[in-house]
Amino acid sequence: MGLVTGALQIGRSALLAYQSALQVVGNNVSNAGSANYTRQTPELSGLIGANLPEGFMAGGGVALTALRRNVDASLENRLRIATGDQAGALAEEATLSRIESVMNELSDSDLSSLLQNFFNSFSTLQNTPHDTAARGMVITAADSLIREIQRQRVDVLGMRDELNTQLQNDAEGVDLLSRQVADLNVRITALESSSKGSSGSLRDQRDDLLRQMSEIVQIQVRDQPDGSVNVYIGNELFISGGISRGMTTTLETTDNEPRVVVRFADNMREVSLIGGEMAGLVEARDGDLLGHVQALNSLSQALIHEVNKVHASGQGIRGYTDLTGAFDVSDLDAALNSAEANLDLTPQNGTFILYVTDTNTDPATRVATTIEVDLDGIGADDSLRTLAGKIDAAANVRAEATADGRLRIIADDGYEVTFGEDTSSVLAALGVNVFFTGSNSEDLSVNADLADDSSLLAAATHHAVGDGGNAASIAELASKSLSGLRGQSMTEFFNAIASDVATRSNAAQAGVKSANTIVSSLTAQRESISGVSLDEEAIAMLRFERAFQAAARYTTVVDQMIQETLAIVS
Repeated sequence: MGLVTGALQIGRSALLAYQSALQVVGNNVSNAGSANYTRQTPELSGLIGANLPEGFMAGGGVALTALRRNVDASLENRLRIATGDQAGALAEEATLSRIESVMNELSDSDLSSLLQNFFNSFSTLQNTPHDTAARGMVITAADSLIREIQRQRVDVLGMRDELNTQLQNDAEGVDLLSRQVADLNVRITALESSSKGSSGSLRDQRDDLLRQMSEIVQIQVRDQPDGSVNVYIGNELFISGGISRGMTTTLETTDNEPRVVVRFADNMREVSLIGGEMAGLVEARDGDLLGHVQALNSLSQALIHEVNKVHASGQGIRGYTDLTGAFDVSDLDAALNSAEANLDLTPQNGTFILYVTDTNTDPATRVATTIEVDLDGIGADDSLRTLAGKIDAAANVRAEATADGRLRIIADDGYEVTFGEDTSSVLAALGVNVFFTGSNSEDLSVNADLADDSSLLAAATHHAVGDGGNAASIAELASKSLSGLRGQSMTEFFNAIASDVATRSNAAQAGVKSANTIVSSLTAQRESISGVSLDEEAIAMLRFERAFQAAARYTTVVDQMIQETLAIVS
């Protein structure tokens, strides 16, 4: 009877095993439409049985010994990295595309056209320096140029703020995902330690969370023997078992720019962002957006310094009776070319001519006084206070260093002052007789004196009737190579900016296409391993069904044998 009982046990094990295998196939089929499901394969193993009368061991049937999740851990890690690279490339490509839209270089009112219109207006003024309309066109062209520079700055900084906000949201998202992964680690470890097999559905949930996290920040995942995973960001352990270090952000100011910095929540150490959307956002913010702001600042500074240096050496239709420099020094007694003076434009050793005109005479009489600017580094160099004293020594004019660090020049009643031939650039540095005020794209503006009275616009060089020499010199700045712009002219510099943005935008688009291709390829590989194929499941179902039917038939035969044996015995 032992052999008969063993045969019945073989049939029983087969019925149970193939019934369970069919249940696994059914679960695969039911989840065929689930993107996050990982196909499971039932693993059947033979059982050891009793010896046959002939001494052979035929076996003791079959059992479902494992459920294998069809996962390639290496492929999953590569797919997570590729997904992060794709998200980062998309973030940078979107930002560069928006910068191109802000620049709007294909229109008639783009910055390069307005820059050229500004210098062209001086060319027109050169021919008709006393024409009020021509002078007004210069002011109008300058205003249009300034508005466009500042519009671009405002739009780009608005995008910077959006990316800062997006970084904060992404950090919150990673923090939430990390806590969910840590919780699943605990549940999976507990479940698998108390029962056979793997908790497939919980592992699928965890893999989905890890894929979502990898889109935001590049991670490395390491499986642990207890069923949990350790997650690394760079070389930093982020999740270990049921513990997540958490992620947060701080808003910090660097180089006068507010930047959101991503940090680990437990010790506030900065997160090293290598890949993922957050890395793309940081690169787009710091490299593309703030890089464009810096380019606008460089162009604005070149405009301010170069135009002012020429304009300060010229004369308008009339002179000044009372003017105060637009730029201040930090220390009234510091040498004007020292760091303590803190001038944006550093003056040098040289001279300028101070013209004092008596408007009471007909024709007006003019006295020229050469003012020496001592900045040779030998002995005591000129400070704002000593320079004011030299000007004050001239007849019919007074000068002083104001309490807020500016140079003020006042002509006596019936007199006017003008300037010329400044080889020291001190007038431009102090904002005396300048065209522009401000220090960069944020505060760039036309000198309020000129905006109120265009007759002060310095088109002349030598006070001669019809003299437009100074206007011509300013017009030539459009094509003049400038050391502050890496040897480029202002026109060339901005054209290079536009070209660089277009080039990087095209490269970013190519990067997105490449990332899409890689992700698609890896996804297809993953699907071939982990995805459910209904054709394959149908074949497996048919195989297990036939095996179950055969086992049922076998069990019936064994039962008949038992009945016949009992009948013989009785």
